[in-house]
Amino acid sequence: MNQQSFFQKYELPLFFLLAYLLSWWSVPLVEGGMLPHGPMFAAIIVIALVAGRRGLREFWGRCTNFRAGWWYLIGPAIVIAYLLAALGVNLLLGAELVSPFPFPSVATIITLLLMGGIWEEPGWTGYAFPRMREKLAHLKYPDLIASLVLGLLWGLWHLPLFLYGVLTWYDLLFFVPALRIIFTWIYNRTNGSVPVIMVTHYASNLLTGSMMLQAFTGSGRTSYYVLFVVFACLAALIIIWKSRLKLGGQEHQTNL
Repeated sequence: MNQQSFFQKYELPLFFLLAYLLSWWSVPLVEGGMLPHGPMFAAIIVIALVAGRRGLREFWGRCTNFRAGWWYLIGPAIVIAYLLAALGVNLLLGAELVSPFPFPSVATIITLLLMGGIWEEPGWTGYAFPRMREKLAHLKYPDLIASLVLGLLWGLWHLPLFLYGVLTWYDLLFFVPALRIIFTWIYNRTNGSVPVIMVTHYASNLLTGSMMLQAFTGSGRTSYYVLFVVFACLAALIIIWKSRLKLGGQEHQTNL
């Protein structure tokens, strides 16, 4: 087995290994802080090893596919919907909002734009999902299975944030895979647009972590956390059901 065939055979394990290492190296230096660009860098390295310039051109094409129309609003609207549903139920259960209501600062907005989860998506959505779907093409529902597996591996990628008390176990185990299913559906419906997933991911980070979770304290915050995870999972289940387990269709197969 030559070097290139070795990389082709083990490209996905190599990608995930690099994605973890390139993101986790900073954890002990900044008390749990991860480099969100790690999956993107890992994708570029693996594609260069496996497919060379042709693969990198196709990867760049997905990452610059801005033709998503109204989905730039629909994606964030889905996030807003499950966050507001959780807000309403939490208030009905007796939780109280903090005053004044916490809106993200300009510094937070810019920081998330430069160093937020938005930069994970060229790796997860632009490379890992299409490749995993291709590997599972012989199965009946490759999009769904690839999304669930990727969602769990994506959850594992967040492990340092759990160990440092930033995220909860049910966030990693349930919310992250549910969000991946939502992302896959949007990706398929937009003919493979990575930018629209980046925008939706940004909206999730900004609205969830920097606004809504900060709107409650104590038990109210805990109950809100659980509720928005539940409603996000419900949104994912509705998408699975309405799409007949195809998550927007399997016609957008992409080869590297």
